[in-house]
Amino acid sequence: MRRLGTHQQTGFSLVELMVAMVLGLIITGAAISLFSTNQRTFSLQQNMARIQEQGDLAMRFINQDVRLAGNMSDDVAATFIPGIILDASSAVTGGSAIPPGDDGGSDNDRLTLAYHGEQDCQGNGGTGVKEIVNTYWVGGDNGDELYCRGNQSGSSAGVVLLRGIKSFQVLYGVDQSTDGIPFASQYLRADEVLAGANVDQSRIVAVKIGLLMEADLPVLGGDDQDQTFYILDQEVDVSAGRTLRRQFFSTVAIRNYPWDVI
Repeated sequence: MRRLGTHQQTGFSLVELMVAMVLGLIITGAAISLFSTNQRTFSLQQNMARIQEQGDLAMRFINQDVRLAGNMSDDVAATFIPGIILDASSAVTGGSAIPPGDDGGSDNDRLTLAYHGEQDCQGNGGTGVKEIVNTYWVGGDNGDELYCRGNQSGSSAGVVLLRGIKSFQVLYGVDQSTDGIPFASQYLRADEVLAGANVDQSRIVAVKIGLLMEADLPVLGGDDQDQTFYILDQEVDVSAGRTLRRQFFSTVAIRNYPWDVI
């Protein structure tokens, strides 16, 4: 009678075990690398979307007010002269604790606009057309909050519109010719317009606005080095940090200027 053979379990050899371990480490490393890359991509896209949204909103707020600057209505007293306000003495509505046109702290500008409308940037108003004076500047504890103060008393701190603004710069386009065609022949700072002997403030026909926006959170794996940006006429140096930043620029024509001086 023939004896049946038996099959004996021998297990893995040392070489097979080492190969399996190496393959497992490679697969695990690839999975970790893919996860890390996806995390960095998500962080970058999230910060980019946030900056884009904040920048667009800031420009929308300011540009809309610039277009309204100088708008006049017969329902408002003629003693109120709307338009671009460069000095504090001209901001007659509700007093002026914030000098328009002056430096807004950390080399930021301020922008003050006056027109006849129904509500200021803080929602004050109601029914009927009235005098509106809105002042925009950057401040706050971190110096990156866009404020607007409307027709409030001089003690009003204004309202925060947005955060994440590292630099807010404004230049004013002045038409130096008298050909009846509105054209900004040069762009000047507020102090240059006020100090210029041959510059008429009523001949401002455009406003240039520059913003440097900064993301709230650092980007994973981003560059950690100092950076320099040029926002209109201002050089802005920012310290090292893995933070995403982006520039926004806008040039807005003044619609309601005095035609008799253009």
